[in-house]
Amino acid sequence: MSDMKRAVVIGAGIAGLITARMLSDYYDEVCIIERDELPSEPSNRQGVPQSFHPHRVLPRGGLILEHYFPGYNDELIALGAIPSHEEEIVNANKYGKFNHKVNASFIEIASSSRPLLEWVLRKRVQNISHIRFLTNTEVTGLMVSEDQSSIIGVYTKERRSESRKERRADMVIDASGRSSKLIKWLDQIGLSVPEPEVLKVSLGYSTRYYKIPSLIQNEWKTILTESDPEQGIRAGMLWRIENDIAGMLLFNAGGDAYPSTHPDEFQEQMKHLFASNEIMELAERLEPFQGPRGYRISESIRQHYERMEDWPSGLLVLGDAFCSFDPIHGQGMTVAAIEADTIRKCLELQRVHPESKFELKVLRRMQQAIEPAWWLSSVADLRWRGVEHVGSSQPRGVTFAQKYINLFTKQAMKKAMYEKDTHLFFIQFLTNALILPPGEYFNGGVLKMILNDNGSEEEMALRAELGVQDPELFQQRIDELIPSFQLEHDEQIEKLLETFQHAMSE
Repeated sequence: MSDMKRAVVIGAGIAGLITARMLSDYYDEVCIIERDELPSEPSNRQGVPQSFHPHRVLPRGGLILEHYFPGYNDELIALGAIPSHEEEIVNANKYGKFNHKVNASFIEIASSSRPLLEWVLRKRVQNISHIRFLTNTEVTGLMVSEDQSSIIGVYTKERRSESRKERRADMVIDASGRSSKLIKWLDQIGLSVPEPEVLKVSLGYSTRYYKIPSLIQNEWKTILTESDPEQGIRAGMLWRIENDIAGMLLFNAGGDAYPSTHPDEFQEQMKHLFASNEIMELAERLEPFQGPRGYRISESIRQHYERMEDWPSGLLVLGDAFCSFDPIHGQGMTVAAIEADTIRKCLELQRVHPESKFELKVLRRMQQAIEPAWWLSSVADLRWRGVEHVGSSQPRGVTFAQKYINLFTKQAMKKAMYEKDTHLFFIQFLTNALILPPGEYFNGGVLKMILNDNGSEEEMALRAELGVQDPELFQQRIDELIPSFQLEHDEQIEKLLETFQHAMSE
């Protein structure tokens, strides 16, 4: 009998590619099963309907990708992607706007399309000799051991064929995204899954692409405009991707008047964003290229497989199949990278100290790792009228967090505009980028700093929600209101934060 250890990854998207690369260090053979025919060059594919729209790798995700794919960022830039340090960025919200450039010594992530990023990572994975791709193939179910305790492979069939095959594996990881059939497959082997958390977001976004004429290359600015859900004002983003192409995105949630996919209406809706003057001035000099095209999502779903004591060995799940997010926050690819890296850390420990119920422990550690991202996106999305959270447990501290963010954002904008001090802005950025834990953002020391807005509406609302006046009690009160977020130590993040502190002190 062969001692070769085999792993199967379901899905060849970003999550699947990161996972396969990670598994290649632990398994003798890794097979990626993908229902699509994979393109030979960067292009959108049918199985990734959102690939037309913008995708971002947050700094935390960039660190992990660089670990598994060294130099991938430089490769993207060589293929026409835009280095982050070359971009002047306009950040705008209801409190104002300011211009800045990313400090390249702090973090550099190239701006590119999803198809180009996926293609670069896929070419790297294809060059690993013991990873193979099985395309035009669907997984139809899980193979289970005689005692029903372990997954020992998957059943597959080629598309447009009814012939079913068995593919044995020591580990099966579902990275197939929102279209995952894992719940159905578990039901087929007699396992019931717990109730998920559901954020009924009813979100929509529309994207249009333009060619950037050479005459305005040196005048380019990336413009990021936040939403104002209370006033029904959409979020927007005008940014460059590779090969002198620019994209314009409009977004709102709650199911109310989705951004249009009609060119004239789309153009008109751009006028109602913050920083609309800058946006329209640039947009009117661009050449329409593709779109606008829309994408709609009714729900963000967080599964709780870790609550299943009968979860089978040999099976894991990550990415949108495990927890899906509102894409506007740019968390999806980064969270998938965090989950894959969590599996790696668990595999390392399992090598040294093998334990039973390994997979169940992995799922629990993954939930702990992604909790900040889910909570932050829930806090943001629940600002929109019509968005609601459904599940046995409600996210803690949402109202307090929303009022805290309002005042923090106002103070950060004032400092950036009038004092050229972007320290608060980057604290907020690093929290949303999943580098800083929420406790570094929502804490008593920071609260003392921002509570000096001379009785503004935002300050009064936050003080009323806080319920205490003594600054010595701020931290205790915050600890009562929001989750504690028990995060693991990460040396890479520590080094990045040191670089950030140095950059901010210059």
